Amino acid sequence: MSGEEKVVALILERYPFLEGKITIQRRQRIIMPPLNRDYFEDVFQFVVNEAGFRRFHLVIGVDDGEDLGFIYALSNEDKIVLLLKQKAPKELPYIKSVCSVFPNALWHERELVDLFGAHVEDLPPGPTYPLPDGWPAGNYPLRKEWKVEYFDRETMTYNPPAEASAAAGTDKAKEADK
Repeated sequence: MSGEEKVVALILERYPFLEGKITIQRRQRIIMPPLNRDYFEDVFQFVVNEAGFRRFHLVIGVDDGEDLGFIYALSNEDKIVLLLKQKAPKELPYIKSVCSVFPNALWHERELVDLFGAHVEDLPPGPTYPLPDGWPAGNYPLRKEWKVEYFDRETMTYNPPAEASAAAGTDKAKEADK
């Protein structure tokens, strides 16, 4: 049994609902399926404390349409990289900071706040990063609906056409009705 297979077996022993959902992409690469916050926090603690993934490399934000995804790259002593993905609804993208476990996650999590609008609970206070001072609140340039052509660099304002704003409001109203 390979090291990757042993890791997957250990995870499945604890979380059988992940059967058939974990992928060994190639040697030293394991990809987990997207997890909601409750499952993510539990699985994260398990892989760090019991499965030996004690190195944090980075967290990547992605816009998956209705959800935002946050992909955490962790590795163990055997240099196996585990990609653990958390998803959160775009309208309420609350995630918990991992800085208490991995202090080097601080700037990565600040990027999630600035670029995706994530609400990172327990993130230590500090400056924004990487957007400049004066960046307009509520503008997250890595979300799919944000368009660079509507941003005026001179006035630091975001000015979508009226029909784009109205359409966005209609989509939000439809979501609220669900």
